[in-house]
Amino acid sequence: MRIRIASLAVAGLCMLAATPRAEVIRFEQVGAPVIAFEGRAFGAAGRYERIAARATIALDPADPRNAVIADIALAPRNAQGRVEAVTEVVLLRPVEPFRGNGTLIVEAPNRGRELAGQLYNDGAANGLMSGRNPGNGFLLRQGLTLAWVGWQADIPPGEGRGAGLRLEAPVVPNVTGVSREEFLFDTTTSPVTVPLTYPAASEQGATLTVRGRFEDDRQSPPGMSFRFVDPSRIEITRPAGFDAGALYEFIYTARDPTVQGMAFAAMRDVGAFLMRERGATNPLAVEGRVAVDRAMLHGVSQSGRFVRDFLYLGFNEDERGRRVYDAMLPHIPGTRRTFTNARFAQPGRNPTPHGDRLYPADQFPFTY
Repeated sequence: MRIRIASLAVAGLCMLAATPRAEVIRFEQVGAPVIAFEGRAFGAAGRYERIAARATIALDPADPRNAVIADIALAPRNAQGRVEAVTEVVLLRPVEPFRGNGTLIVEAPNRGRELAGQLYNDGAANGLMSGRNPGNGFLLRQGLTLAWVGWQADIPPGEGRGAGLRLEAPVVPNVTGVSREEFLFDTTTSPVTVPLTYPAASEQGATLTVRGRFEDDRQSPPGMSFRFVDPSRIEITRPAGFDAGALYEFIYTARDPTVQGMAFAAMRDVGAFLMRERGATNPLAVEGRVAVDRAMLHGVSQSGRFVRDFLYLGFNEDERGRRVYDAMLPHIPGTRRTFTNARFAQPGRNPTPHGDRLYPADQFPFTY
């Protein structure tokens, strides 16, 4: 009987080991930890240090927890059949991690930027995440551990180095489709060169229209034209008779969509890694113990809508079916969600009474 039980146990362990999982496969610190805020101490937590890192996640497209991600089944895979993405991460932790209060707050950056320091610490933009300006120190005096995880793939490379955080998501090759750009310049500059979110598959069939207000009919007046500078940029010559607030709409055939929906898996898997990984690669783990045992996910405005989608799409459950975040605070998101988990997504769009009104935002269920 003992032999049979042992055999069943071994078989069970083998089955667990073979179960496909989404996970952080690499967590690499960028440089050494840096003492933050010029070594200032904050109550019982003491001094803080800033850690910058790059986390690589690898997802099994067949896992039901990942299958909801748009286009993940079409994305390139590594040798193990997983789809990889890399996210930039910044951590602020007490230099002596167990002097903290055991709570981790993860902020989803707003267009790559940190806003928690302004809200809670009356500080400057990005001052907390950069480790330069603690404001009034409120969050730090509580002993909180703070983290920021990049989730937007449409932030240009390079902009995320220091000023903001981004996600490096895979591109689906040889896929084309209609994409739409809307430009509101707030200047009268002409001609003006503008970037396209996705490269053009062809110049054929592209159209440009203008209207003074959203409610007006689209027009193609004399004197307005465009040309492709390259597949990712166009130059627009603006017509007379329209002020700085006119809406320019460009519709074209795009190619190579980004698997932007992997943003949700990145926020899930990095959060689970920081909370539960006991190995040396986790900067919150010391001698096999993790310094935090509860976590909150926070987002403001656009990133608050991301937090709402994260919950609605079922990503607050890690690869083993465990809850990741114990609480969520989507701050001032309105009734909206995001244009994130879609082919040719543009998560940075923000519908207003005047512009961007045709992008998905006011989506069911309007509450959570």
